[in-house]
Amino acid sequence: MTKALTIKEFIVSPGQSKARIDLFLSSVLPEVSRRKIRQILDVGGCYVNNKRMHIASRLVNAGDKVRVEFNLEALSKTRQKTFTLRDEDILYDEKNLIAINKPPGLPSQATRDQDVMHAEVCLRRWLKSSDRANGTVILLHRLDKETSGILLFAMSNNVSTWVTDQFRAKKVKKTYWAICRGLPTESNFKIECYLSSIDKKTGKVSPVRSGGKQSRTEFVTRYRCDELNISLIECYPETGRSHQIRVHLNMAGFPILGDKKYGDGSDRGLRKDVLEIAAFHHMLHARAIEVPLDAEQMPVKITAEPPPEFLRLLALMGANS
Repeated sequence: MTKALTIKEFIVSPGQSKARIDLFLSSVLPEVSRRKIRQILDVGGCYVNNKRMHIASRLVNAGDKVRVEFNLEALSKTRQKTFTLRDEDILYDEKNLIAINKPPGLPSQATRDQDVMHAEVCLRRWLKSSDRANGTVILLHRLDKETSGILLFAMSNNVSTWVTDQFRAKKVKKTYWAICRGLPTESNFKIECYLSSIDKKTGKVSPVRSGGKQSRTEFVTRYRCDELNISLIECYPETGRSHQIRVHLNMAGFPILGDKKYGDGSDRGLRKDVLEIAAFHHMLHARAIEVPLDAEQMPVKITAEPPPEFLRLLALMGANS
């Protein structure tokens, strides 16, 4: 059952101008404690003029439109899982661009389930622990919750605009690793089709003949394990549609291990030790990314080590990471 969400909207009056956002919220939400107001800000449940606001000390101005979305029951619960970024999870930190190695199970951005941590909060906490409480943290793209690997954030509006433009111009190159059921006979293959938007009821994306968006992914078979009937496939998405790689591999007949949405129970029949590892999360990892940071220099290349369960499967296969 979907948790009940309280949504309230306010206009900042002249008498409340230049107040801190957390103090403003305390004045208009007397039934909500200061601690929970901080939680609402942390999980991304506050918007000022339709822009998400995280910084408790940020000031509001007369006429600002403030919207809050919260669920007190969810905020009262202990988070299902706590994620803390370590220094070694920071893959790149220069020129107002930060890349983290996102663990599986951590959403890229705020969700309506306010008892769930997300990557932006984790990064802000790491910055604070490093005495770098920078107010600007902008998520540049997304990974599915169970997908691990490289996630990019901008620390300035200029870098955000530049990198976003590079994504749109298809100048950012991404490489994913997937451990899949089946043994491709081709070393190289490609899937190209139109994909629908995410269905609100099923949460799934479907190939369609018309009305969708074009999607293309190239695949290279890196390692086949005949004994386990699984393969390591390298994926090069040319477009960035939701769930694209997962859908394309399923279409090709090589569903990603552990993929509960698109696997259709296809993990059945695999060896018990493989199934036990795949039960942790689906085996898709954002392995590498190349990002041009300006027009003159070579693109920055960033790589991310796979999570422990992914590495365990590679070792079981006899594949070198």
